[in-house]
Amino acid sequence: NKMEKIYFSNNKSEEIYELFLKKKYKVLKILKNDNRSKVLLIEILNRKLVLKIPIEKNTKKWQRFISIFRGSESRREYFNCLKIQRSGFLGLTPVLFYEKKECLMVKDSFLITEYLEGKIGSIENLEEISKELNKIHNFGFLHGDSQLPNFIIKNENVYIIDAKFQRNIYGSIGASYEFIYLEESCHKNIDIYNKTTLSYKIAKCLNSYLHWLGRMKKKLRGKE
Repeated sequence: NKMEKIYFSNNKSEEIYELFLKKKYKVLKILKNDNRSKVLLIEILNRKLVLKIPIEKNTKKWQRFISIFRGSESRREYFNCLKIQRSGFLGLTPVLFYEKKECLMVKDSFLITEYLEGKIGSIENLEEISKELNKIHNFGFLHGDSQLPNFIIKNENVYIIDAKFQRNIYGSIGASYEFIYLEESCHKNIDIYNKTTLSYKIAKCLNSYLHWLGRMKKKLRGKE
């Protein structure tokens, strides 16, 4: 009933996995630690790596149920990293992922990637980031989480991180929505995309509705 799966990017990744299991690694920094995920900067074999554990996806009952069909979050992120690179974009280099299933449901998983040293995207890099986002859309894909911090600037190049990198089946509406999402992460209005099109107006209405829905859910939870 139990099944474990490990994907390695190369032979060196297998050695990293063995050392990780033996806890022969050093935690350099806690990048994130909340009820959704735990992200650590670690060092193994003098290499800086990022360990990501999707706590919420590993533990929530509903998330466990849908993992029967989708697999683990770590698995999806691993192959998204590969997809980004194979599509000609710059992104994270995956090292390995691990997942354990029980009764077809994911009970545990984690992802290890190379550490990308660079500057987190900010409004100062808006022009370069918007160009990269346009490239993704022209390629027929969506970033999936187009906030400023999900782009890294290194040596004047833009790297894509935390991207779902999914096919854009929504056309210009999907592209407009991603620019609206990017604009929200700037916390100010930006003039780098066309706000006069029908696609923009539809995307804006959808965005407003989703914000309203989110607020209503919070209110309902508060009353429980």
